[in-house]
Amino acid sequence: MSRLVTIVPALLLALQACSAVSPDDTSDGGSAPRRDGATPIDERDGGGGPIDGDGGTASDRDGGSSGTTDGGAPASCAPACGSGTVCVDGECVERVSGVPGIDSVLLGDPTRFDEEVLISQNPDLSWRPSRIYKWRDFVQAVTTMHTRGIGDMRLWLGEPGDPEPARSRYALVNLAAFLAQSMKETIRYDACDENNWDMTNGYAISNACGQLGQDYAGAGYDCEMACPRDPSMRMTAVTHAQWYGAPGPLFCAPNATLASVSGRSDGRTGRWNYGFDCYPYPASQPGFVAPGGDAWTRPQCEVYEGQRAGRYEWDGSGGSVEGCCWWGRGVIQTTGRCNFGMLNHYLGAGHLDPARFPRPAGALYPDVNFCRDPEAICASTEHPELKWIAGLFYWMSSVEPYSRDGWVYKDRLRAFVDGGMTDGTFIDGVSGIVNRGCHNPPCGTGPLDGAADRRANFELVLTTMGLR
Repeated sequence: MSRLVTIVPALLLALQACSAVSPDDTSDGGSAPRRDGATPIDERDGGGGPIDGDGGTASDRDGGSSGTTDGGAPASCAPACGSGTVCVDGECVERVSGVPGIDSVLLGDPTRFDEEVLISQNPDLSWRPSRIYKWRDFVQAVTTMHTRGIGDMRLWLGEPGDPEPARSRYALVNLAAFLAQSMKETIRYDACDENNWDMTNGYAISNACGQLGQDYAGAGYDCEMACPRDPSMRMTAVTHAQWYGAPGPLFCAPNATLASVSGRSDGRTGRWNYGFDCYPYPASQPGFVAPGGDAWTRPQCEVYEGQRAGRYEWDGSGGSVEGCCWWGRGVIQTTGRCNFGMLNHYLGAGHLDPARFPRPAGALYPDVNFCRDPEAICASTEHPELKWIAGLFYWMSSVEPYSRDGWVYKDRLRAFVDGGMTDGTFIDGVSGIVNRGCHNPPCGTGPLDGAADRRANFELVLTTMGLR
């Protein structure tokens, strides 16, 4: 804990301040946005100087070079590394940690992990391998956060002085606990972007701004490191729910941009009418490819592949989505302007006054501006590991250093391993931290959601890793 405070005090203080309550998870996928303590990191508004450019058009997405950049940023590997290797500073190497017991699991055959662990549920409740979460991307993210990290903070894979095979078990259990939470939060839904899941307002288009009464750009998600407000931002989510009539992807755009489809000058939008039937189901026909571009410009009933019902209805029932580009993204749903601002400062292009907020040496992704383009987490083709990186950033800063009322994460993990890996209270405590912000919910935010699923996920990952 003190080590984290020494290294990145502003990060830890911001995370502690970002303690917004996470709403109950939903059953239609993509669950509720995650927060610091209640899941990923969190956000607020304001703080820091303006960023260059007009913001949010994603024009600079994937625009980085492959060489080492200013500040000692890592070089990428081109072509991509082959099986059994990962990219470290521009070279493909057969090493994640240098510990055989760890590396043999992570760099071994990915098939079983892709086909049995990283699986998603179809609308008919059958299961299939995830289309967006892949083991190789996860291993690359683990390698990057362990070998490069943020400043002196590294993803924990045991201590160098830990004897074998205990160190390997500590490291793999840490990763298994992370995966168990990720499987529940997003992987089972194949969601990278937050789904429009709040039906209390009729699946309002303005759910992009915050669901169940939240405001992802507002004061409840603010901190000094937050991305600046930018009403010119315009983007559409990459992923969305898939059930019959499921709402189309979340999007944000200036009021003036949407006036042509809403017919309104006050910025009000509408809702997704999930009961509208799309017969003869053009989006379900063989060979159909969903159109790209802005969601609101796509033909009715052709908003996404497989759509069989639903449409946007611009009846004024939803609020403005101007500047509402901060919905949850990534494997543990990083949400809001504070969280994206911290990602941008510590991992990305940066946007803050360096006199007040010194930049860590060698930012991992100086070519990615998470403030201009938060959608890069889900859309980047150059950095497909970003959807994992965002979640690991939360894990390193909020779970690994967790210590409250005598419950210390690493101590409990060691005790779990040393005790024969039979104590179910360990994963329940971790689930509480991620889902509700404390190891012993309810802690003012409600009961733990999906405890049984999280336990089962943990057991599955441990078995697949060969620890059972």
